[in-house]
Amino acid sequence: MFATVREEAGTSECEMDAKDVGELLLLLGERYGGGFKRIVSRAGAEERTVVLVNGNNIRQMKGLATQLREGDEVAIFPPVSGG
Repeated sequence: MFATVREEAGTSECEMDAKDVGELLLLLGERYGGGFKRIVSRAGAEERTVVLVNGNNIRQMKGLATQLREGDEVAIFPPVSGG
């Protein structure tokens, strides 16, 4: 987890079991609470938050339905804005 996602979670990494990215985000939201949920909502993950599975952006995979297997590394970056 990076930047504000890491700050809300209070850690840069954790281990969890989840069948897909959507389930992982739900479980992380339950574990880390409201601020984390606001930054990394399921909808936000599809639209703004960058989620990588083993270095590959889920937007080029199956989105939140991207399957996870034991040993996969998931990186979560907060929404990025700029101009």
